[in-house]
Amino acid sequence: MLFRHRKRKEMEMQQDSHEDLSCMSCYGNHSSCGCDRCGTRGCPGPVGPTGPTGPRGCPGVPGPMGPQGPQGEPGIQGYTGATGPAGVTGPTGATGATGPAGVIGPVGATGPAGAIGATGPAGAIGPTGATGPAGAAGATGPAGTVTPAAAVGNATSVDDIVEDFNALLANLRDAGLLER
Repeated sequence: MLFRHRKRKEMEMQQDSHEDLSCMSCYGNHSSCGCDRCGTRGCPGPVGPTGPTGPRGCPGVPGPMGPQGPQGEPGIQGYTGATGPAGVTGPTGATGATGPAGVIGPVGATGPAGAIGATGPAGAIGPTGATGPAGAAGATGPAGTVTPAAAVGNATSVDDIVEDFNALLANLRDAGLLER
């Protein structure tokens, strides 16, 4: 509503200024041009050549700002540029000379030996360890010399068994094969 009212006012102002210009163009005198404002209008005269363009008028009142349009679609991603060439590597400098070895200072005096500390108590006896495996059998020694016992005759009856047995035992003792 306000916009229409403003537009109507602008049109009226343009019409008034046009009439004012036509009055001013009549010999620069309001009373002799015959405009509606200045008096009665006279008959139109012959059309003459177009005169020079007049000075530019003042700008009109700016209109209200229109609504914002929708956002445009984003542009496509550009290509990655080419990798530039590697820079020039300078030459490696020469290795410097090794400096002289430093002077070794004198060895300091050896300090006195400290006192011997007291002997501590004996520790507890630990448990007996497991028995190790049996060792390998030793080599067999030389056969011993056996002194034979005196022969005893064979028993021929029940009566001579005890006598022959006792004689055998006596002979074994004499030969050292039985203890006494």
